[in-house]
Amino acid sequence: MDDALINSVSYVSPRESAHYFVELTERHLLAFEMLNSMCLLENYDHVLLFLECQLDKSRNLAVIPFDIMLVLFTLSTSSEYCKEPMLRANDPYNVSRETLSRRALKILQKYLAILKDFDAEQYNLHDLELLRCQFFLAIDTLTPRKQKWSFDRFRRTKSENDVAYRPNASADPELEPSNTIKNPYRSYISCLEQTHTILGSRLLNLKLSEPGEFINMILWTLCNSLQESVPLYLSSHEIWMPLLEIIIDLFNFRQDYFIHHEIARNISKSLFIQRLSESPLATFFESLNTRNFANRFSEYVFINCNYRAPSENYATPVHPVYNGENTIVETYIHRFKYSALYKSQKSLALRRKLIGSCFKLLLRVPDGRRLITPRIIADDVIQGISRTLASFNDILQFKKFFMTENLSQESYFIPLLAEGTLSEIFKDTQECVVILTLVESLSDGVSFCSEVIDLVRLKCFTFTEQSKRISYEESILITEKCDVCLLVLLRYLLHLVDVETITGTTENLRMLRTIKENDSDRRQWVKLLELKNDPPLLYPTVSKMFDVHRERNIGGYV
Repeated sequence: MDDALINSVSYVSPRESAHYFVELTERHLLAFEMLNSMCLLENYDHVLLFLECQLDKSRNLAVIPFDIMLVLFTLSTSSEYCKEPMLRANDPYNVSRETLSRRALKILQKYLAILKDFDAEQYNLHDLELLRCQFFLAIDTLTPRKQKWSFDRFRRTKSENDVAYRPNASADPELEPSNTIKNPYRSYISCLEQTHTILGSRLLNLKLSEPGEFINMILWTLCNSLQESVPLYLSSHEIWMPLLEIIIDLFNFRQDYFIHHEIARNISKSLFIQRLSESPLATFFESLNTRNFANRFSEYVFINCNYRAPSENYATPVHPVYNGENTIVETYIHRFKYSALYKSQKSLALRRKLIGSCFKLLLRVPDGRRLITPRIIADDVIQGISRTLASFNDILQFKKFFMTENLSQESYFIPLLAEGTLSEIFKDTQECVVILTLVESLSDGVSFCSEVIDLVRLKCFTFTEQSKRISYEESILITEKCDVCLLVLLRYLLHLVDVETITGTTENLRMLRTIKENDSDRRQWVKLLELKNDPPLLYPTVSKMFDVHRERNIGGYV
């Protein structure tokens, strides 16, 4: 993300509730009114065609007004698998072979990419700041309102499953005038003052503002992202996963802007905490509305994952955001089959992104302080998530959670969770208490290698006497999870320090030798049990990681 996205305020004209507010020029107003007229006529094809044709054509960016963004958000939910007849009726002469919903989603993703880049050399700075303003106006209408409502234990029932599916979406109540969208521009009349539905679906901001609907949308997305059921998976894959990614990105951008421009400098810690508790991400996570945030957050963020649930388990009810999402229309032909690998990769990446936003909020909390609302404590969140990860039964899901592609962007929480998970596993498998300081040693390669040597010699990464009391499969699973956590931490070590300061040192060579000997112990253990399967080996991967980083240094890439 370009820092200019947050720092650029050349055309900002702060309003009481919108510091980021940018006024319209005649050119902007003309484009706004043109798009507005098309929406009033429900001519969504022309809206999308206009925006598609304007992209990358000149320095003058065709900025989407905030209300049309909300139209596009809602239009994106009308996927062809559940609304093909309605899409065809609205766009009978479609020659692009792409549905309105997919085109709307692509437009939102493209404009979000423009916002992220914030390239003032490619586009006018006024246009970029106005685009940021429109995105922020839209996301502020999606912000869940403070309300006394939650998925509490009075509505949840004991169950072997952690999800209780309900077949129908919640009914749309009568709209109060105060609940409709507020237009900050006097010169512009919004189409949403006259219409509240798009292709039969209530506007997304109005839908999500109803009690419990925002958190239900998140839960519906996450639990369906691993589903075997075709319509349920399509609901997540085609609609809500990409939309939730956009929403999380916008909340993160809005949070950064709030921190930099909407909290006064040099204020007391208590006043800073008060303002931070009113920030966009604080409001976002307050939608969980629970006193026991750490446990509930961990339960929600890993909903429907394959892990060992607590003995007293409660099923969380979820329902479709819009009616019909859990069915497939007769005219739809399903052409793709998604593998478990693909589903796990997409699903766990989204869950990781959600967790990252939580830690992004917690990073701003001063030492010795806690948020007023939501009541989040960083150590409790780390422990809750780590405990859940340690109880995962599916090694594929476990690996996909930790194997992030962008190390720098997630370095502020992934190493903590890897170490926390390792610690939780050791609590169950080691006879003595093992205190880990691997994260503290990530800036010192020699200390890191020394601690790994000690852990391996303590038999933390091999089969122990306790392994004989459980099945071979469970022993392998525990060992693989420990290996993954160590490899994640080692990956961050090689990312953060100069590999030349580690390779060739006595501690590094001793660590590699100790890990190699540990692999021999694993083979011996399998041989004694007369098992045909080979145990997981750690040394080949560790040595290869060092070789790759060493080759990059020699080649001048690092």
